[in-house]
Amino acid sequence: MWDHQRPSLWMATCHLLFLLLFTCQRVKAEFSIDDLSLTFDPGADVGRDTNVTVTCHATVSRSQGFTPQYEFSIEKDNKVVNRTTSTSDTFDYPIKAARVSDSGGYQCRLSIQGKKKSSKKETLTVTGTQTPQISVDSSSIMEGDEVTATCRAPGERGAFTYYFYVGDQEAAIRESNIEESSVQLQLSNSGRNNLTCQYFISLLGKHMPSSVSTPKYVLVKEIAISVSLTISPTIEIIEADNFSASCVVNSSPRSETVSLIMGKNILSQGRGRVDYSAVAKANDSGEYMCKVEVNGVAKTDKKMLMVKELFSKPKLIFNPEQAFEGEFVRLSCESTNLERIKKEDIKYSIYKNNYLQPMGNINGQMVIQAGPSGNDNYHCMAEAKSISKKSDVIIFRSKVLASKPDIFVKQKVILGEKFDIYCKSNGTLPITYTLFQGGKKLQNTTIYNSWAEARFNTSIKQKEHIGTFRCRAQNDGSKNYSDSLPLSAVVVEHLGKPLLTTLPVPHNVEEGQELTLICNVPSGTPPITFKWFSSGSKTVLHTKTVNANSSHHVIPQMKKTDSGEYYCHALNAANAVDSDRVIIQVKLASWKKVVIVGVCLLVVAALVVVIIARYKAKRVGVNVGPSVWTERPSSSDSSGQSSVHSHSGPDVEYTEVVHPQPVDPARVPLKKGTDTVYSELQTAPLDHSEHVDNGAVEYAELNHDLPEPVD
Repeated sequence: MWDHQRPSLWMATCHLLFLLLFTCQRVKAEFSIDDLSLTFDPGADVGRDTNVTVTCHATVSRSQGFTPQYEFSIEKDNKVVNRTTSTSDTFDYPIKAARVSDSGGYQCRLSIQGKKKSSKKETLTVTGTQTPQISVDSSSIMEGDEVTATCRAPGERGAFTYYFYVGDQEAAIRESNIEESSVQLQLSNSGRNNLTCQYFISLLGKHMPSSVSTPKYVLVKEIAISVSLTISPTIEIIEADNFSASCVVNSSPRSETVSLIMGKNILSQGRGRVDYSAVAKANDSGEYMCKVEVNGVAKTDKKMLMVKELFSKPKLIFNPEQAFEGEFVRLSCESTNLERIKKEDIKYSIYKNNYLQPMGNINGQMVIQAGPSGNDNYHCMAEAKSISKKSDVIIFRSKVLASKPDIFVKQKVILGEKFDIYCKSNGTLPITYTLFQGGKKLQNTTIYNSWAEARFNTSIKQKEHIGTFRCRAQNDGSKNYSDSLPLSAVVVEHLGKPLLTTLPVPHNVEEGQELTLICNVPSGTPPITFKWFSSGSKTVLHTKTVNANSSHHVIPQMKKTDSGEYYCHALNAANAVDSDRVIIQVKLASWKKVVIVGVCLLVVAALVVVIIARYKAKRVGVNVGPSVWTERPSSSDSSGQSSVHSHSGPDVEYTEVVHPQPVDPARVPLKKGTDTVYSELQTAPLDHSEHVDNGAVEYAELNHDLPEPVD
């Protein structure tokens, strides 16, 4: 019996487990995260050293019997600072003795079985920083020695930037992530030096400064060494005077290296003492310095030397400063501001392209002729008492007279319209151009650029006036000028109204005939472009450009469809005009007229023949005997004759008679066509002895529809 119940018990157990599992799944899934908040205790704005608690609290709706697992995380400035997992809906994150570095934006995040929620971001602000402390490894050093200074920010956290100061001057900057930093400083000022420091904490791109530390004093003892500079004879001398300078180190023993420096040049260098002497020149003026270095400390002594010029820098003078080719120019070299010498004591010389000019060079005076051979670089030299000076280099270029100008136009000259005349000449700029017409001065302009052309705007009323223009170029005042040739240019006249004529004349054009369209303009300058148009065509019939005042176009074979209005269009550089329209009516060809007349004559002839034939047919019907189907009876008189001729049968004639239709269709029924009736006419042989009465007429019933005639 137990064996029979085991399957039922097994199935019941499975069913129960399935229901429990389904129930658990439903309990697990039935929850909702309603809210997540973040708060600071005691508040969001606190002072330094305050204990702050950051609290995350979740509000979750859930089914009865379901306990969720809360996965909390707290972020500061988007970086996770703490996380936990618990069954509590509240998570506390303590910050002990808050510092400025703890300031920032905090946010809480919660995750329960895949469902997530974030709180609003809240900002915590901590104010107040620790005053830094500075310390040194020695309170007394020798001049040139170094001292180690350390700046501390006890209890502070964050990214630090430390600043070290000697007096009011910034001495060093160091960055660190710990609460102290050290630096070695070399103190150059002898005596008591005060050292201070300050730090900055970096928060989201901002730097929160601390206060400045209490100063530390360091005594710097001066090295017992000095240097002295002596210049003789005096510090104010004149060129060509001898002078000397000496540097002496005041120490025992004199083993230090000393240097004599003028500007950036070291004139002399040695141990203990150095001397320097020279003949004074103007460029020897300046500051002289003696310098000695001990342990990185420099000791100096400075003096100014003033050297007065014996004579000034010479100047090369050109008279005149500019000259045209062929003119003479005087060159002279001069110096001024003479000291203790006379003008005659100075020797001058002139150089061309750095070569001394021996010919004509008399104590800085010479004459050259302007031209290609005189164009070069010049300078002069002045010398006295072993002092020589060079002038500035002068580049001399002769002026070139304006050449014969070219006169021209760049566009078509149209009679009666404005156009531009251009003039261009070569020569030294500026060049003044003047336009003349005949002997009359019209306009003038000055050109300052070598690529530019003079441009004058004018007009003419007659073609012959184009040759009366000329141009004058001047660049030497009124003394020299050059005139151009007369202007040569094509003058374009406006076209007159074209006249369109035809061959043959418009009212005498036949089909198949050749038509010549002739377009002629009474006035105008070739080349002229002629175009022919027809009102029946949207395109140009023909285009031709000729160097004449007329042209023609031939249409080989005219058609009736070519009838319409024709006109021509003439175009040249001045204008474009149309002719009046000519009406062409294409007539029928002459041979067609002849054919039509011939056909008409043939038709008329045919009608005449038909009428005559019908007339004759009617007459034949009237002259036929009594009956076409009966024999003519013989008379009693002719019995003998019959017997005589009985051997021969009667002659039978068949006649085809065409009957016209009845005149009155109401009375006589209409019959289509004609009836053809064959009549048998018996003709007795003629008896020449007997007279036949030709007057007897027998009616032949040729048409059964017609009534018999009444005698």
